[in-house]
Amino acid sequence: MKNLSLIINGVLVIAVAILFYQVNSLKHQGVAVESASESSVKDSAHKKPVINEIGPTELADAKIAFVNIDSINSQYLYLADYSKKMKGQVLSIENQIESLTASFQAEYEAYQQSAQAGIAPQGEMLKAEESLKRKDQEIKNKQLQLQNLQYDQQDKVFELNAKLQQVVDQYNNGRFDYVMSYSETLPILTFKNKKLDISKDIIKILNDEYSNFKKKK
Repeated sequence: MKNLSLIINGVLVIAVAILFYQVNSLKHQGVAVESASESSVKDSAHKKPVINEIGPTELADAKIAFVNIDSINSQYLYLADYSKKMKGQVLSIENQIESLTASFQAEYEAYQQSAQAGIAPQGEMLKAEESLKRKDQEIKNKQLQLQNLQYDQQDKVFELNAKLQQVVDQYNNGRFDYVMSYSETLPILTFKNKKLDISKDIIKILNDEYSNFKKKK
């Protein structure tokens, strides 16, 4: 049950690779590609395959920026509120399961002792059995609630990814050819120029929207 608390941490690492997308491809850079239909079996024996490559000139002309996912995770106010809410719900359900389990165990031991002694009336034993069944079902229901929280958090991941995609797309508006993502937990970029980091701008947009939303509630 304690492992389910780790789900919260998974929400805060928002599918890093999702933000990696091409805003405006380098389609105006001419690159020759040989199709299979244009090459015969005979020609392929004498010709080397043509590889689609981007040379230094094309890369130098590309405008690239990146978003630091770790910064968004730690500074996006909505995530902080959501994480606090989810941790509270998970902790509350886990405590209830722990309490119900302890109560079930105590009742079960008492039932076993009465059954072995054979001195309890049949009606009392039946009531004890019904009580054990109810508590067992309550425990299962609470465990199901934890599973549902996990599913809710998975849905939230997709929702937040879509939100980030939308904000980055609106912010970009033709500024960059590529917007990459970076995280210490999954360092896709082996080198990053901090001047290309647009995280502060993205976080400001996200927090401004969330603050306005909270004011309207």
